[in-house]
Amino acid sequence: MGSTGSNSSDVTPEATPAKAVLVVGLLSYQDAGTIGRAATAVRDGLARHFGGLASRIVLVDGGSTDNTSARARESLGGSGDLLELSPPRTTGDVLDVPYHGIPGKARGLRTILAAARDLEASACVVVDGGVETIAPLWIDWLARPVIEHSFDFVSPYYHRQPFEGALTKGLVYPLVRTLYGVRLRQPAAAEFACSGRLVEHFLAEDLWDRDGAQIGIDLWLATSAAAGDFRLGEAALGVRAHHTRGEKALDLGTTIVQVVGSIFADMESRAERWQRTRGSVPVQQFGTLPATALPQASSVDVERLIESCRLGYRELRDIWTWVLPPRTIVDLRKLVDGPPAQFRLDDDLWARIVYDFALGYRLRVLARDHLLQSLAPLYSGWLASFVLQARDLSAEATDERVEALAAAFEAQKPYLIARWRWPERFRTG
Repeated sequence: MGSTGSNSSDVTPEATPAKAVLVVGLLSYQDAGTIGRAATAVRDGLARHFGGLASRIVLVDGGSTDNTSARARESLGGSGDLLELSPPRTTGDVLDVPYHGIPGKARGLRTILAAARDLEASACVVVDGGVETIAPLWIDWLARPVIEHSFDFVSPYYHRQPFEGALTKGLVYPLVRTLYGVRLRQPAAAEFACSGRLVEHFLAEDLWDRDGAQIGIDLWLATSAAAGDFRLGEAALGVRAHHTRGEKALDLGTTIVQVVGSIFADMESRAERWQRTRGSVPVQQFGTLPATALPQASSVDVERLIESCRLGYRELRDIWTWVLPPRTIVDLRKLVDGPPAQFRLDDDLWARIVYDFALGYRLRVLARDHLLQSLAPLYSGWLASFVLQARDLSAEATDERVEALAAAFEAQKPYLIARWRWPERFRTG
């Protein structure tokens, strides 16, 4: 295939003489088994839905040793549509493989966005090369709102089991919605689309070299769009399945350190912005979720979650007193001492707990990793409560339950703002 290689994050005029209206970036690492399907779906999506537009496919690989790039070229059959770029690499990349499994992911994303800028693209779509369920229609539903309807950022919404992605439902979505006033239900997704205007904004942001950028970059791009003067939408893409790239599943404590730590770091950097935001608005939705049933969900061991919360109370209560006010400790004592069948963590209480941990993170009352790990038993308690309330509900009713939780986070925002502005009151009340 006639592809063009480059070792720079920018695209030179000599390498790419033709401009493009639409750029689709494939970010890959050890994806030989899936990259062919992904590249073919991208090519077919461009041909079927945007055949009249100049477009380019950009592959940015994180250093694969399994012939990922060669598989991508082969799948496109020598069409010449593939532009291969290599992001700058550091010696730490081999050791720094975060939960999403792509070394140097932030640099890879910046390389794709820089290519879109240099190609003067009106829209840029980013797709993870390890996705097994991508379809040509994904490109249409992600890109069309940007190209035809002047949206700046389109986030995917994937069809999930009721308790799949529980950390997003129970903390990430409600918190991002409350902070920035937009209801992006899955704001840390690897796929997204953005306008040329937002590409310029992203590249000008200082988030690329922050500590934790390789882990937090997906979320930070979404919050950057939400915090700015941009139009946001959401595309229903159906089921997302992804191969594991061989990485081991992380324990809950490590997952919370990475995911919640990324949100709390973002809160610090954008405090002036989110303190001015009141309420939230829904985003326009594109596409339709499939009518087909999801695969059988794995069961959730509620008793184990409750016991984790109780054990955490016994072993971590003294640590929690550095983060949580006395009345919350009392409420938690009542919770763990009650019968399992009546185990309910109130929405308002859970929101205040998350806010108090955000403040503790900001004030560094403990080593940040230790602080975040101590949140894990409390999250287990929230999840047990959520499952007990929602396990007999329909999918629609479960979504309504999540919306009620998010509304409680919004209702408790004055509590967050007051504590953030007057931290001397941190350990009182």
